[in-house]
Amino acid sequence: MTPSSSLAFFGKSRQDHNMTGILNFIDEARKAGFRLLCHEKFAGYLSRLGVPDDYVPEIFEGVPDADCAVSFGGDGTFLRTARRLSGSPIPIAGVNTGHLGYLAHFSLDNPGELLSGLRDGSLRLEKRKLVSVSGEGIPDDFCRDALNEIAVQKDDSASMINVHVELDGFYLADYRADGLIVSTATGSTAYNLSAGGPILQPLLDCMVLSPVAPHSLTLRPIVVSGSSCLRLVMSSRTGSFRLSVDGYSCTLPDSVALDVRTADYEVGVLSTADDTFASSLREKLLWGRS
Repeated sequence: MTPSSSLAFFGKSRQDHNMTGILNFIDEARKAGFRLLCHEKFAGYLSRLGVPDDYVPEIFEGVPDADCAVSFGGDGTFLRTARRLSGSPIPIAGVNTGHLGYLAHFSLDNPGELLSGLRDGSLRLEKRKLVSVSGEGIPDDFCRDALNEIAVQKDDSASMINVHVELDGFYLADYRADGLIVSTATGSTAYNLSAGGPILQPLLDCMVLSPVAPHSLTLRPIVVSGSSCLRLVMSSRTGSFRLSVDGYSCTLPDSVALDVRTADYEVGVLSTADDTFASSLREKLLWGRS
């Protein structure tokens, strides 16, 4: 990228304690000559905190005309940014102001690391796979693509649900559990990991099926090809279940059958050249720490 390239800022609300660092980041980006844009919701948050309107970058709605999206927050903010880009090829650089920030590779304390990397082209761009869900009855305005995971869960009941799963048209298993997670390789360190699923290198083309609190000890997480198609058919005592896509959820009746497959586009994730899968495991998950 050249200094005249444009950056589109996204961010979460409720991070007042980080505002000095965020404003410093914006100031450094402006000094470096980048054209700056700001998503309307983040701009509104800055204004409510008293940031002068003439200091807030140019406001946009929808998908910006930008060379890079910068997400101020944690992994949740990064996922919302990817959702708002709606399949656009704009790469995302996550600036971590949250806790773990597994997808956010940059720090507020060192804005030059990202800005210099953008200028000289030294950053690494990884294309990450998503999973997509389809089925009759899913609301039209409900996002169906997930960078982390799609999950089906019991709906406000102490009773388990049964998830009948077919893999490429062939019966795989009936999962009697609190729910079932279908995760991407990127999402393997999210909900999948907390449910006992495996950690995967994020560039693998695959999906992970991980049951949540399964009734049977013989049901274990399984990894399948990213070219596979999964069909999920739910049954429960309540007659309904919850569909969750990267944290956004809706209630559906048991009569809805869901098809899950790899999405037809990818999300670009920016990081420094030395910020590797191995280093992330050691530094963020304390891998091998005694």
